[in-house]
Amino acid sequence: MEKYKILEHPADLKIKAFGQNFEEVFSNLLLGMFKSLRPKLAKEKAEREIKIEAQDRESLLVDFLSEALTFSDVNDEVYFKVKFEKFTDKMLKGKLTGFKVKSLGLEIKAVTWHNLKIEKENNFLTATVLFDI
Repeated sequence: MEKYKILEHPADLKIKAFGQNFEEVFSNLLLGMFKSLRPKLAKEKAEREIKIEAQDRESLLVDFLSEALTFSDVNDEVYFKVKFEKFTDKMLKGKLTGFKVKSLGLEIKAVTWHNLKIEKENNFLTATVLFDI
C-alpha cells in the first residue's frame, strides 16, 4: 500500500495519505509534507517532542502538521517519522524524528482547511490536505 500521493492542484500542494488507522494516516501525511519540500539534508539528526490538543480529529490533524511545520521553520529541520505515545480523537503526544537541513527546494507557507477530508475508502482511512505554497 502506498503511504501517500501528490494530487494535482493548479497553485498549491495537495497530498492524500493512506493508513489502516489514524496514527498511520497522520504519520504518512507528515512524511508526504516533508518529502515534498525536497530538502537537502545535513547528517545531523533531529528530534522534537510534540503535544497537540484540539476540539476534533480534523483540528488535531491541521494543528499537528502546522506545529511540525513551525518546528521545521524555526529549527531548520525536517521530520519523516513520528512515534505516538498517546493518540485520541482530540489529543496526541509523540516524538518527531528527522534531520537538520541545508536547504529546501519548496517552502510551505501554511496547512489549510480548504477541502480538508478525512474518510474511509476501501477498508482504509484517508486524509487529504491542501498546503499553501
